[in-house]
Amino acid sequence: MGILAGLLSMIFWGTAIFLAALASRKLGNVLTLFWMQLFGFITGFIYFFINFRTYNFISVPKIIPLLVIIAILQAIAYLAFYKGLEKSQVSLVSPIGAAWGLVTAILGVIFLKEKLSGTQILSIGFIVVGILLLSININDFIKLKKINLLAGVNEGIIAMLGWGVSLFFLVFATKDLGWFLPAFIFRLFLLLFLSVFILYSHKPLIPKLEKFPFILLLLIGIFDIGGFFSYSYGVSSTSASIVAPIGSAYALVTVFLARIFLKENIDLNKTIGILAIIGGLVLISL
Repeated sequence: MGILAGLLSMIFWGTAIFLAALASRKLGNVLTLFWMQLFGFITGFIYFFINFRTYNFISVPKIIPLLVIIAILQAIAYLAFYKGLEKSQVSLVSPIGAAWGLVTAILGVIFLKEKLSGTQILSIGFIVVGILLLSININDFIKLKKINLLAGVNEGIIAMLGWGVSLFFLVFATKDLGWFLPAFIFRLFLLLFLSVFILYSHKPLIPKLEKFPFILLLLIGIFDIGGFFSYSYGVSSTSASIVAPIGSAYALVTVFLARIFLKENIDLNKTIGILAIIGGLVLISL
């Protein structure tokens, strides 16, 4: 069941991030994040309302501080990631952000004493090499002996760390509250943080566009929260070091969609880097 949950989260997140790349180039990272989180929250609220009587809220107060931290880390990760999508190729930023599964798996080994096999340790090397190949301008490095990070790399790394740490913390919350409530509650806090930020920055919630992409944002929100629910359901019954790497292989879906619909060109070293990261994420789940 954990592997199936990971595969579902991979598909949902991969599709959501591809669509978010389209939206963020129209609205910017803050408004894209606000609207997709709002629509995702509404979707979750419908499920919450239907199943309200089945939940036990006794443990919620003691988990609230942890969920606030998760919401802050998620906001930082999403904003950085969407900013990276605004100024760089989806096929570059997405695989780097997707390496959050590596962060979660390593934290699981350190703090939860989860075991990694020899194959999984090898996969960590693949992921690191893949990130380096995606991040560095190889021609400049060869000719000038100088390391120049490509546009969007810094944002991808911030997203990787923010998602990796926050989704590791989510493991603890799901053990106490089940698979649904933690993802639902931290999204509420995330929405509150974004609302305050938008209010004080005087950004219009609906900018003057020829056609505001409500349907696109609704789809992003549904796919995104579907990914979180699948992930939360998986880690509530299976170790994070199995579910997280599979879910974070969403880059495979995102890169595939970007190649087809955005016609993004991927040179040889980027291709090798993408394959190394995705291969590493698959191996780490074995």
